[in-house]
Amino acid sequence: MPPRRVVSRWPWAAFLLGLALLVFTGTVEARLSGGGVAAVSAENLKAAYLLNFMRFTDWPPAPKSDSYLIGVVGDRGLEDALLALADVQTVHERRLRVVRVRSARDATECQLVFFGRATAAGADSALGVPEVLRLLEGRPVLTVGEDPGFLGLGGMVSFYREDERLKFEIAPDAVGAGGLVMSSRLLALARIVRAPATLQP
Repeated sequence: MPPRRVVSRWPWAAFLLGLALLVFTGTVEARLSGGGVAAVSAENLKAAYLLNFMRFTDWPPAPKSDSYLIGVVGDRGLEDALLALADVQTVHERRLRVVRVRSARDATECQLVFFGRATAAGADSALGVPEVLRLLEGRPVLTVGEDPGFLGLGGMVSFYREDERLKFEIAPDAVGAGGLVMSSRLLALARIVRAPATLQP
């Protein structure tokens, strides 16, 4: 039986304002040859979402570090967009580093790992999403994907499209199992997905 879905609603104004500030800051701003601002690419928009996810998430206390590590699996375009944002943005007063995840073990070093759609479909990468997610289970690593079955594999956040708009859904049980705490404001903006309750004998 697929996970039960509960829809939460909340004004998007504050969250979208944060996205706008990210997308149109510094090197991320896309300009036409005539000087006008071009339409924001899907990669830039997703990258801005990822930074906002991090800003509305708290990680458990960890050894002192001056940076957060963002890992990308199978999406070169998003990797480039994140690298541009990392040059001009911080999260929780920490610098951002972006790395390409080449092995499941690489993912354990990250605070956030994004899985591109081609990877989730089993193409263009030797990494298997279920195997990586199993390795990350219980670890404080925010996992984000865009395959329709990503949350069912144990992922925490998944992008989806509705009425031509990019939206996201969150599995709070998976988030909590990793020791992460998400702001209620972020949860209120998401479509909440919970695993079906286990029947007692």
